[in-house]
Amino acid sequence: MKSISILFAIAVVFLGCSCVSVASATDNPINKNQKAPNTILFKVTTGECCGGEDADPHAVHGLETDNQAFILSGKSADVGGGRDGFVVRITDYRNAEGVLWLIPEEDFNYDWIYTFGSKGRDDGVNAAAQIEESVFVAGFRADNHGVIHSYLARLNLSDGNEIWSTMIPASKREKESAFEFIQTTSENGIVLSGVTNAEKGSLEGFKSYGNPATGTAFVMHFKERQLMNEDAPLKPDWMLEIPGNISAKTIKEVVSQEAYVVASSTTNDNHEASVIMIDKAGKTSWIKTYPSHGEVTDIAPSYFDGKVDGYLMVGHVEGKSGALDGSITKLSNDGSILWSKQYGNPSIDRSISSNIDRRNDRFIFDECWGIDSTGDGGAIIACGTGTHCDEVEDNQKLFDQCTSDPRGIWRSLLIRVDNDGKLLWDKTDSFELEDDGRAPNTASEYVFFARDGRIVSLLDLDFGFGLQILEPESIVP
Repeated sequence: MKSISILFAIAVVFLGCSCVSVASATDNPINKNQKAPNTILFKVTTGECCGGEDADPHAVHGLETDNQAFILSGKSADVGGGRDGFVVRITDYRNAEGVLWLIPEEDFNYDWIYTFGSKGRDDGVNAAAQIEESVFVAGFRADNHGVIHSYLARLNLSDGNEIWSTMIPASKREKESAFEFIQTTSENGIVLSGVTNAEKGSLEGFKSYGNPATGTAFVMHFKERQLMNEDAPLKPDWMLEIPGNISAKTIKEVVSQEAYVVASSTTNDNHEASVIMIDKAGKTSWIKTYPSHGEVTDIAPSYFDGKVDGYLMVGHVEGKSGALDGSITKLSNDGSILWSKQYGNPSIDRSISSNIDRRNDRFIFDECWGIDSTGDGGAIIACGTGTHCDEVEDNQKLFDQCTSDPRGIWRSLLIRVDNDGKLLWDKTDSFELEDDGRAPNTASEYVFFARDGRIVSLLDLDFGFGLQILEPESIVP
């Protein structure tokens, strides 16, 4: 990858389509009067942040802090063929527009960077959370024998310095474990979800870079008084294993119900999406499975007029063409399906795809990774859209069409639906690199609403990662 020296690109061409497009679900009429919010700013960085040009840093989670900054976390490649974990704090830069390059030792830089890992071993961060002046980092770390353990660290919010860190082993000897998600609770504690008792070598990845092949889903809770000391807690307040489920991908608190909702998948060959409701004491209230949803990647409580009216589950599923489409399933408060719909094959950059035939959707994959609820009972979801030509390489005609399709350049894809799953708008977006005019590959890994209503999309780029900041919508959480 060519080194990019410019700090703030003014002459940038946005390759975005803010138009409404057709979802693959035939029962999804579109509100043609509503348009996607405009992109204000791209904040992007290269591997220089986290290991060098060949590190290929991959951020998978983001959050807004209380002091006008963002915390991004993920993993990067190390020189020994393993992975290292990283956490980066970035100032909000609310007055900036266009494309902002964050480069070490330049005017626009990171506030701080926290990294950990051992050469050739698998380490990484899957999520982070803030409590007052501390950031809690959740992920996985390998010991000296190469066995992977759940990893939890407490950092100073102001400078990223580590206060304490701990590796929490699986309950069974020589097995592996990892945290996939962390969230602060309404009582200033933390609740975490992940996988435990996995066979050594079976934790191939997390989020958009893989799934555990073996193991048991678990949830762990720590109280505030256990966390806010100079030393790591010796044990959790409580831990719950969820047999029959392979990993608890995410967990969200439902304050009004004094409960937590967990998204997971079953251990059977089909790895069916599952949702588990847990009370505040760590007892299971109910478990339900959803075979038609496809792979589940995230879940969020759904809010309507300030009250929880159910849950919104996101992921992707094999569509009629054989490629993947984004999948959203809305559940009632007791876990019953209210609706389940698929979305995909959007209209993208008009400048490069005006001659593209929509019938060629067999090799267009719409992979969705994150969701945030809106105040009208709907949601916004974070996806990437583009081709996987290897899926059709046995058909020479389709393979030739696929490899010549400009949608081989992946795009971030944001999809907004209402309370009934009706598509309100979708948005594909990217930008041109000033040095060669190339549009980089982008995909949205995570999405959330900032406190002022702006939409924040976490991007994976072919040379690093970044944020896409969009104007507020009229309806926000």
